[in-house]
Amino acid sequence: MAPSASLPPGPRSPALLQLIRYAPHPAEFLEACAQEFGPTFTVRLAGFGKFVMLARPAAIRDVFRGDPVSLHSGEGNAFLGEIVGPRSVLVLDEAEHAAQRAILVPPLHGERMRSHVDRMVRATAETIAAWPERQAFPIEESMRAITLRCILEVVLGVEGSAGAELGGEIARMLAYGRLPFALVMARVAPHALLRRVPGLPYYRELRRIDVRLHEHLRRRRAEIGCAPARHDVLDDLLRARDASGEPVADAEIRDALMTVLLAGHDTTSVALAWVFREVLARPDVVAAIRAEVARATGGAPIATEHLAKLEYVDAVVRESLRLDTIVPFVTRLTKRPFTADGRAYPPGVHLCPCIHLVHLDPELWPEPKRFRPERFLERKFGAHEWLPFGGSDRLCTGMAFALMQMKVVLATVIASVDLVRPDGAATTRVRRGVLIAPSDGTRVVVTARGTAA
Repeated sequence: MAPSASLPPGPRSPALLQLIRYAPHPAEFLEACAQEFGPTFTVRLAGFGKFVMLARPAAIRDVFRGDPVSLHSGEGNAFLGEIVGPRSVLVLDEAEHAAQRAILVPPLHGERMRSHVDRMVRATAETIAAWPERQAFPIEESMRAITLRCILEVVLGVEGSAGAELGGEIARMLAYGRLPFALVMARVAPHALLRRVPGLPYYRELRRIDVRLHEHLRRRRAEIGCAPARHDVLDDLLRARDASGEPVADAEIRDALMTVLLAGHDTTSVALAWVFREVLARPDVVAAIRAEVARATGGAPIATEHLAKLEYVDAVVRESLRLDTIVPFVTRLTKRPFTADGRAYPPGVHLCPCIHLVHLDPELWPEPKRFRPERFLERKFGAHEWLPFGGSDRLCTGMAFALMQMKVVLATVIASVDLVRPDGAATTRVRRGVLIAPSDGTRVVVTARGTAA
């Protein structure tokens, strides 16, 4: 590794102090660094290495176009392997990553996913029906219940009491991982070590989930060839073949399922909580959503054929994902010398397209801290300009599913109930595990119900 002097400037404080400052308040830390050092700067996070934050679109374009042999993302996520598994697309690189991605991506896109809109609508409507009236509650918890239920049904084909039991175990496990300093603890006491300590609640739940998943896989594997095809992602994975024509091993399917369950569940629910925080502050946006949904559906529940007509709803979702960062940056570890935006970097450096800072670039986004969905109706943004799901060969495999689910849930809720924020509601950014979430879970109050609920 070349000396730090060859890297862009950055904070000079000890690496441990930088990690402690970054971990609970990542967005604020990154903004302060950008203000002092400009759009390209280096931070040192103890136990993780040197990270060069890139906020210029040209640099991000170069990184996203980089050769996967030269730039590794999975290696930078290796600490997640004890949770999602060693065969997860999150922790693999090069040919192994491409092979896993080729298996996992098709079931999460296209007509198969759109055929599940009715499940999403039903889960949302049943959740809305249980909401209290004239009483404040955090909508993030409801969004978490909806997204988890949809993933269990759509991905695993698990419903009813079995879904409730597995969902409860996943919810309990994730609750333990949402502590603000979970990122620090991952280096102070790595997962591989903690997993061996008997009685720790997080790993107890993880082991229970593993047992349930493997039992479910064995049952479903036995059905192949003697039962009609099921319409869920697991069925596609069980029937898939690898490059050599062999069935995908259960261990690989388990890691794919854990990736979708853990990476797709919390991120989407937190993103939806932010969407409602933005929308409910703007009565004009609420009215525009409601009017578009009424035009598209004629008052009927949202269906697959309505999705293409919900252009403003789509713009609202995309603008919230721009303004309210969920994951502050993505990373590529240089394995060879690499040039980005005209600057050469040595091996061993994390090059980080900084989602949070790019989305606040006033040259790309005039009045960047203003919530204005119309931006996405006025022009198209490149993959190096709008990147909440990462980019290139590491683009989130569940992006299409997450965007569709967010559109369906937002449109269904706004068309079904009148929501307001309680008096004095204040929301700030807080760290929950690897995500940035609203501090109050976006507290809301139901003031009236429509016929759709």
